[in-house]
Amino acid sequence: MKPYYTSLFMFAVIGVLAAVAAIFPAEGIEIGELSLNYPTLQEVFDQEDESTKPELSPEELLALRAQEMRLAEEREFLDFFEHNPAAIRLPKNNSGEPDYRFFDSFFQALEGADTTSLRVVHYGDSQIEEDRITRVLRNRLQQQFGGKGVGLVPLYQTVQSLTVGQYTSREPKRHSVFWLKQYRRTGSRMYGPMGQMSVLDSALTVSINPRSKLTGMLPAHYFDKVTLLTYSGNNIYASWKGNRQTVTPANTRLQMTPLEVPDSSTSLSLTLSGSGDVYGIMLDGNTGVQVDNIPMRGCSGTIFVGIDAMQLSTYFRETNTRLIIMQFGGNNMPYLKSEKVIETYLTTLGEQVRYMQRQAPDAKILFIGPSDMTTRMQGKMQTYPWLPDFDARLAETITANGAAYWSMFMSMGGVGSMQQWVRSGLAGSDYIHFTRKGSDEVGDMLCNALLTGYDYYNWRREQLLPNEPLKVPMETCTPTQEK
Repeated sequence: MKPYYTSLFMFAVIGVLAAVAAIFPAEGIEIGELSLNYPTLQEVFDQEDESTKPELSPEELLALRAQEMRLAEEREFLDFFEHNPAAIRLPKNNSGEPDYRFFDSFFQALEGADTTSLRVVHYGDSQIEEDRITRVLRNRLQQQFGGKGVGLVPLYQTVQSLTVGQYTSREPKRHSVFWLKQYRRTGSRMYGPMGQMSVLDSALTVSINPRSKLTGMLPAHYFDKVTLLTYSGNNIYASWKGNRQTVTPANTRLQMTPLEVPDSSTSLSLTLSGSGDVYGIMLDGNTGVQVDNIPMRGCSGTIFVGIDAMQLSTYFRETNTRLIIMQFGGNNMPYLKSEKVIETYLTTLGEQVRYMQRQAPDAKILFIGPSDMTTRMQGKMQTYPWLPDFDARLAETITANGAAYWSMFMSMGGVGSMQQWVRSGLAGSDYIHFTRKGSDEVGDMLCNALLTGYDYYNWRREQLLPNEPLKVPMETCTPTQEK
């Protein structure tokens, strides 16, 4: 059939239907019990397209759009936590999902840092010597939440910090839980919160000054209070700038004695005499965040159960420690050559985490695994074969023990990334340790991962502000579930 005839037929049908609509009674036609009705032309022309008719009122539609935006914002956070290699892996909650509230108590403490003091303690191996990585974390937290001082330092510093220079008039006898056996204490676990201590048996002067030529003056270079950590059965005498204070023995395994110094001091010259154990000196602010850098060269992170529990718990409680970072694993990498060795090491690390949790119940624990590390195989530098699997299993072990895990290995790029960092001047020629510049980059990545959690914490708090309940169909939009 020709198109012309088809069009003519269609118009004819439309015309007949229109004629029927024009003459058909508006009240319809009754045929027995049957009623016939036909729409009028007005009804046909005025009929609204039901497909475009809104199901929601303007108020409901606005509420729906706001909720959809909140869902999209939350999805961005969750995508980061779940899929970004640089994100902190969280332990699971009772529902078997990542516990996005895990760091909330730490973040709440940060919010109150303008009126009180809280502490972050960063333990690690030689990757954090010189205050590397830690100093970036400290500076960013102190810049954002307040705080002063470099935190806890030993009486005798073996590796100088990039933040403060520290010198003593002589080298005292020292003991450490993480050095070789000949340096450990026979029949004693009294090593203090740093895992090392100095024996005071004659006068000794320690001087601490800011190394501002490296960084400029930072909050860490100023301090409002000095605290001496000791244990002794005899008097210890502390002298500085014409002042002299007697530390009388107290009935405690860790005596924390504040020394009166002027506010915003930047230098300290302290002479100690008498006899006893000295576990360190704290240089802090009265409020804000204090961050300790505690490097343990050669340590694999399995020594914490060898430190006296009361000394640790006293320190964490009295300093309001709210976050403990444990950064280990690299020193064992060359020796992880069998499934049995790996399993034994993972089990031991889990024990260390639980031990620290018992000593610091108010603190959250964040474990940082090893960086990418390379060794020469078949004539070229390659990532240690066990490292990728070990990193993944370490994350499972740590989170299963109720702590959080940050993969430095994945954050820096995973397999083969150390070679790229070396070529870029971010790591040294040993293909293990970061340069100062590389350490700063790692510190920034760590801060970004931690503070993204803080951003999500604040975002969730905003959603709890009083709002008019959303009136949207349940099948249209699922309400936000706070994680």
